[in-house]
Amino acid sequence: MSQTSELPRIKVTFREAMAILLPYSWHQIKEQIITVAPVCLYLVAFQLVALRYTIKQAGIITAGVTMVIMGLVFFLEGIRIGLIPMGENIGDNLPKRCKMGMVLLFAFLLGNLAAFGEPVIGSLQIAGAGVDPEKAPLLYMLLVKSPLLLSTAVSLGVGVAAVIGTLRFIHGWSLKPLVLPLIGICLAATLIAARDPNLSTAIGLAWDTGAVIVGPVLCPLVLSLGLGVCRATGRSDTGMAGFGMVGLISIVPISAVILLTYAISLGADFTAVSQGLQKQSSEIPGIAAIAFESLALGIRAIGPIFIFLYLFLRFVLKEEGIPKPQLVLAGIFAISGLFLFNFGLSLGLAELGNQVGQRLPLSFHPPMDALYPIELGKIIVVLFGVILGYGATLAEPAFNLLGQQVEDVTQGAFKKWLFSQAVAVGVGVGAGLGIVSVVYHVDLLYLLLPPYMLLFVLTLLNDEKYVNIAWDGGAVTTGPVTVPLKISIGIALSHATGFAEGFGILALASAYPVLNILLLGLYVKRSEKRSMEALSQ
Repeated sequence: MSQTSELPRIKVTFREAMAILLPYSWHQIKEQIITVAPVCLYLVAFQLVALRYTIKQAGIITAGVTMVIMGLVFFLEGIRIGLIPMGENIGDNLPKRCKMGMVLLFAFLLGNLAAFGEPVIGSLQIAGAGVDPEKAPLLYMLLVKSPLLLSTAVSLGVGVAAVIGTLRFIHGWSLKPLVLPLIGICLAATLIAARDPNLSTAIGLAWDTGAVIVGPVLCPLVLSLGLGVCRATGRSDTGMAGFGMVGLISIVPISAVILLTYAISLGADFTAVSQGLQKQSSEIPGIAAIAFESLALGIRAIGPIFIFLYLFLRFVLKEEGIPKPQLVLAGIFAISGLFLFNFGLSLGLAELGNQVGQRLPLSFHPPMDALYPIELGKIIVVLFGVILGYGATLAEPAFNLLGQQVEDVTQGAFKKWLFSQAVAVGVGVGAGLGIVSVVYHVDLLYLLLPPYMLLFVLTLLNDEKYVNIAWDGGAVTTGPVTVPLKISIGIALSHATGFAEGFGILALASAYPVLNILLLGLYVKRSEKRSMEALSQ
C-alpha cells in the first residue's frame, strides 16, 4: 500500500472549505482582471474621447470580457493543477530513465500537442474571420477555411524547435549558432515569398505565429522539460538552465508556415478560391454556432495533451503521476476555461477591437470628414498603438515573473525594472511601427528586415546569457488577451485604408524587445568591465 493511501482523510466543513477557496479564487480572478481590464478600459476611453464615438453593444462586450476573465481563471488553474505537475514529473524522470531517442521523440510530441493547446492559435483563427477573401484568398484559407493546416504547420515547427532545444541542453550548445541560421532561413523564405502576390499576403501571419505561439500551455511544459534535462546532465546550477528554449520555439514555426504557403500555392487556383469564399463570407454565425465551435476548440486543444502526458507517465515512465480525480478536475477546468475564453473573445474583445479599428481611420481619412488634420490624425493612430503595446506588456503577470527571474540570474546586474521597461518600450515601438505600415502604406518587409539584420550583429557581440534572455524575453511579450485585440485592430484598420491585411504587428512587437535587451546587455557588459577595471587599480 502506498504512503499516500495510508494518510488519514481530514474532514472539512462547507464553511471551512469556503474560507479556504474564496480568498484563493478571488486572488486568481483579481490577477486576470488586472491583466484584462486596463487594456479594455484604454480602448473604451480612446474610442469615447479621441474617436468621439459611443461603444456599440456595450452589454454584450461587457459580458464577453467577463467570460474572458473567468475563462482565463479556469484555464490557468487547470494548467496549474494538471499540466504543470505532470510536466515537472516527466522532466525530472525522462532523462534518467529513457534513451536519447525516446527523449527527443517525447520533446517532439510534447511540442506538437502543446502548440495545439495554445488558446492564441484559436484567437488567430477567430480574428482571421475579418480577412477579405477576395484580396487575400490564401490568408483566408489558412485562418478560416482550413485552420487545421495552419495549426499543424505551427505545431510541427514547435516540435522541431523542442527537439533542437533539448539537444542543446544535453550537449551544452550555445544559442547563437542555432538562432542565427534559423533567422537567416526565415528571412530567405520571406524574401522569396514576397515576390509572389498571393504568398506575400501571408508573410505577416507567418511571422505573427512565431510571436504568439509561446503561451500558458507551451511555456511551462517546455521549461519543465528543459530544466529536467539540465538537472540530468548536471547543468542545472549554471543559472541559465531552461533559458533559450522559448526563443527557439518562437522562430522555427515562421519557416513552417511559409513552407505551408508554398505547398498550398502549388495546386491552388486562387481566382476560383476567392470567388467561392466571397460567396460564403457573408454568412454570419449565430451565438449557438460560436458556442459550439468554442467548445470543440477547447476539447481539441486540451484533451490530447492531457491524455498524452498521463499515458506517458503511467506506461512509459511507470509513474503514478497526479491522482485521477485531480487529473479529471484539471481537464474540466482547462476545457471549460478555454471554451469561456474563446466564446467571450468572439462576443466581446474581438468586437471591441473591431469597433476601435474601424473607427481609427476616421482620425485622418477621408480628408473632408476626418476628425483631425490628416498628419495629426495619423500620429494619433500610431501613438495609440505605441501606448497599447507598452501598457499591455507591463500588465502581463507571466512577463513580470520573467523579469524577476532575469534579475536573479544576472545577480542584480540586469534589474527587473530595467528589463521590464526595455521590453515594454520595445513592444510599444514595434506595435507603433506595425500601425505605421498600414497607415502610411509601408511594405512590412521594410520594417521587418532592418531589426532582424541588426539582431544578427548584436547576437554575435553579446554574452551567451544576454542572448538567451533577449530571445526568450521577446517571445513572451504577447498574451492571450492582447493578441486578438491587436490583430482585430490591425485587420479593421487595413480594411479601411485598403492596404495589406493587418498582420505583422505582433512580429514587430516581438523583434524590438529583443533588440532593446541585446543593446542593454552590451551596456551592462561594458559597465561590469569598467567596474572590474576600477577595482583592479
